[in-house]
Amino acid sequence: MVKNIGGKIVTMYGATLLTISIGFLISIFNSRVLGPEGFGDFKFIETAARFIASLVSLGFFISITRLLAMNDDKAKERKYIGLFTIIFGIASIIGILLYLVFSFIEPYFFKTELGTSIYRYFFIVLVIIGHFALQEILKGLHKIYTLSYFGTLPLLIYLVFVYTLNQFIPVDLDIVLFAYYGILLLFIIIVISRLKPNFKFKKVLVQELLIENKYNGRPIYFGSLAGVATGHIAGLSISYFMNNTQVGFFMLALTVCGPLLIIPSVLGTIYFKEFVSLNSIPSKVIYFSAAGTVLALVFFYLLIEWAIITFYTEAYLPVSNIAKYLIIAFIFHGFGDLINRFLGAKGKGKLLRNAAFLVGIVNVFGYTLLVKYFNINGAITTKIFASFLYLVAMIFYYVNFIKKSNV
Repeated sequence: MVKNIGGKIVTMYGATLLTISIGFLISIFNSRVLGPEGFGDFKFIETAARFIASLVSLGFFISITRLLAMNDDKAKERKYIGLFTIIFGIASIIGILLYLVFSFIEPYFFKTELGTSIYRYFFIVLVIIGHFALQEILKGLHKIYTLSYFGTLPLLIYLVFVYTLNQFIPVDLDIVLFAYYGILLLFIIIVISRLKPNFKFKKVLVQELLIENKYNGRPIYFGSLAGVATGHIAGLSISYFMNNTQVGFFMLALTVCGPLLIIPSVLGTIYFKEFVSLNSIPSKVIYFSAAGTVLALVFFYLLIEWAIITFYTEAYLPVSNIAKYLIIAFIFHGFGDLINRFLGAKGKGKLLRNAAFLVGIVNVFGYTLLVKYFNINGAITTKIFASFLYLVAMIFYYVNFIKKSNV
């Protein structure tokens, strides 16, 4: 059983709510100082970097996370961290090289004013890889308090820094990207060093990881390519068929809808280590997720338009119309993620991969053809339908798992 689970739930929820609140303040600040076009460029660069970062992990971070969740040996834990650090370094080098190639070909395919200058932001690929990987690792270690401040403090420091700096000099795209990802990189280094990685591990540890990755991590990775990586096509296709201003609107709508994911997602993270030994998802987790989501949805529809006009200005009003529809997708995805955490803790990587393949097929089709012919409405439809299929697949696999477990 997980120790002090009540305190960790409160801490994680509190930190998540604080992170989302600070994230909203950051998006408000960034959107105001950059303007719709500059903010769209910012989101386009992020989308390209996130797409590349999603290609290079090969599932190893997910595999190490599960091995850590099942491990009770502190000495072995540090060796896992050492192995993780080496893999992180290799993945980062590959990701940076891919980004530099993208920066060279980008001017030939996208109608932006960025040109080849986007090569300067190559390091953000490393940060995105490290941020995702550490969130997974800390989940496996059940270091909920560390995971909480890792999600909150970098954002708070960035907001205070750029807000203060803007009082003296205008904040532009360079400052936003270098400050945000520079601060996050510093925290990644600090957290890894505090985990005290031990690089003196034997070949048997690598073999253990390779076996876990073959049956769990790699299938989830391929699923991630199909589900998550193809989701980043939205920003690229909207830029290609429309413009970066619309990229900014769509990505900001995704940010605004994000809080609907936290209730089921946070519970899934908190219970991840305990899911390893549970036969099913506790009913209280499902009921609490449902009640919290319904309540949040009511407030969302009541306040969304007012919030966009008040905090982002009327120039961003199209975001509220997009968000009113996208929120449906986030409800589907949130509950799908809760089941995903349970099946992931059970090592059912192939099932998660199969569900992600369904999502990927919809994403590739929708974010190309539907965006081409229906513009932003095509992107909205794609997101909703893909999330609905994801939830249906998760429920189907979960029910089958429970039936087989009870035989």
